[in-house]
Amino acid sequence: MVKNASVKREGSDLLVKWRDKSVTVSVADLELVIIIGSNVNMSSEVLLFLSSQNVPVAIHGKYSDVVLVSPFMNSMSDVRSKQYCMSEDRKIILAKRFIEGKVRGMFNVAKYFGYLNQIEVKVEELDLRGVNDLNSLRLIEAEYGRKAWDELKKFLPREFTGRKPRNEDPINRAIDYAYSIIYSLCTHALIAVGLDPYAGVMHSNFPGRLSFTYDFSEMFKSVAVHVVISSSRRVKLSLDKKGYLSKESAEYITKYLYTILRKKKVRSAIYRLAYKVRKFVTDLVDFEPFIYKPKG
Repeated sequence: MVKNASVKREGSDLLVKWRDKSVTVSVADLELVIIIGSNVNMSSEVLLFLSSQNVPVAIHGKYSDVVLVSPFMNSMSDVRSKQYCMSEDRKIILAKRFIEGKVRGMFNVAKYFGYLNQIEVKVEELDLRGVNDLNSLRLIEAEYGRKAWDELKKFLPREFTGRKPRNEDPINRAIDYAYSIIYSLCTHALIAVGLDPYAGVMHSNFPGRLSFTYDFSEMFKSVAVHVVISSSRRVKLSLDKKGYLSKESAEYITKYLYTILRKKKVRSAIYRLAYKVRKFVTDLVDFEPFIYKPKG
């Protein structure tokens, strides 16, 4: 992972140069390209090549993330037409599955660190059976999200006062960064099964916003939180002079996150759940949400 770099194509490889250093990377070994900030030079030839190889490109900025993914499903038109025509009742059911996965996963992470540190954790039981509209669901998700973070911050450095997206502190920046990787994998998985990552059911739709990615990724955010908490207890996370996560911190989190994604089979779960969401949309087949269990 480098910053202020240039990326060029050399046959089936990428040549990455920065300062007086360079490295050659085989595209066959790439699952995802992550660009931090705006100081990386990459030609359209490189982007076209990565697109042809179905390698997503994630651009992690201070205030937003962008994921570039090439669509490659022949059945996309039929799947998306059904996605766009989902009834409000179906959207609510789908959103409830995503939020159930998120909240229970977050409290599982809190319980895990509570057990390791012999600290009592208050777990709030989630009951969404009486929720019949999206606004009520958003309010409940916000309430339980606050409660989960009240428990999770017990295991983070004292200077972390709470979850604030895009805030100028190392922990929030680290969470933003880890989330951006989850968003990239989720976007790739949704497109792979023919779904539109921009057509949200719970997150509002805006031009260029990956609303359905944000909906779907709720189930997997607890994995990123687990990684950031563990990382912050092993190394000192820091920012660089431009306010981005430092190179060393980003490298550590990336390696640790991918270790968890593979060891706990979370990466395969993302693609498996994307297919189940497709079946929910096209064939009305219900599914159980992904609930992360660190000790599982």
